[in-house]
Amino acid sequence: MSNVTSAELPRNKLTFLDKLKIGFSILSLPVVVVWALLKSPFTTRGRSLGWRRIAHDSAVRRIIRTMNRRQMRALVPTTLAGYLTFMKQEKMEPLVEEIGEDARLLWISRRQTDRVLLYFHGGAFLFSAGPSAPAFWSFIQKNLKSRGQNVDAVMLNYTLVPDAMFPVQLRQAVLSIQYLLTLGFEPKNIHLVGDSAGGALLHQLISHILHPMEGIPKLTLTSPFGAVYMMSPWTRMAEGKGSHLHVNDGKGDVIVKSTGTYWGAKVLHGATPYAIPYLEAASAPEDWLQGIDKCVKRVLITAGDLEILRDDILDYGKRVGEYLEDTTIIVQENAIHDDPFLDFLVGEKKMGSLTPKILDWLEEGLSR
Repeated sequence: MSNVTSAELPRNKLTFLDKLKIGFSILSLPVVVVWALLKSPFTTRGRSLGWRRIAHDSAVRRIIRTMNRRQMRALVPTTLAGYLTFMKQEKMEPLVEEIGEDARLLWISRRQTDRVLLYFHGGAFLFSAGPSAPAFWSFIQKNLKSRGQNVDAVMLNYTLVPDAMFPVQLRQAVLSIQYLLTLGFEPKNIHLVGDSAGGALLHQLISHILHPMEGIPKLTLTSPFGAVYMMSPWTRMAEGKGSHLHVNDGKGDVIVKSTGTYWGAKVLHGATPYAIPYLEAASAPEDWLQGIDKCVKRVLITAGDLEILRDDILDYGKRVGEYLEDTTIIVQENAIHDDPFLDFLVGEKKMGSLTPKILDWLEEGLSR
């Protein structure tokens, strides 16, 4: 892409009006946060959270509802920049490996075992990984180690939409797997994890193994992957037949239906009917996942009971469970989209109820 950075591309540049609206949105945050704190004692979720989470969630909800793609993207550093900042804070030497197609692997831990957590980050395919992403998976990796389960952790730095459209991200995901295989990691020792859009990318990867997509390198496995964990996977990108996005709309999630479908329209733009089952899990045929038991040994899917995607996630989990016996579905009470990450983002010392369950589930798989 020559020497032009993605932020400098015309489609990503902020207009004067964009900048003005960002200013107005930020100026409104103190009022939004104070109001959220004042009413928190009168709601079940408010009483279950610390003040940092209440303040953070209300601010994020305001930003998400009032800003467009360009504005949101401008507020968050790139995935690579965020990773380098995290590694500096942890006083660890960064390890960045270029794997081709403008993708790279960012090692969160030192590469020293024969087992690995490969993480696909969320962000609606439009935004980079938040600073809580490497922090969360570093926490998981270190806690697994303390339990006697040594495993490396690495995240894929893929190209964002609209700088590259589907199936580029799928191709980059396949390259990340192939690269790990060349390093000597066996499929059974590769544990795939992803949140939100990262969960959607995991669906794309499984779909490609089951239904190889023309133009994408074929991924042949000598054994199933050790595990797949999807946190709040983005299973529904647009309103359509069977959609449940309206059920929890406006009930506490930081994402509302109008925002989710706005982001979805960006990702689905130009997609052919052939591509839809790969992109949007909820729209895949009923038997699409038949054979998943040959791809992965076990699957965990989690959702927050207040997030707009909850029921679509549960539907997807049931479909996975039809073809894979070792499927676990957990709904976290009084929780929103990607809830465990948000604790790390604000520095909450007390973890929510889901994080320990994620640890236990991963430990169980690694100990087999």
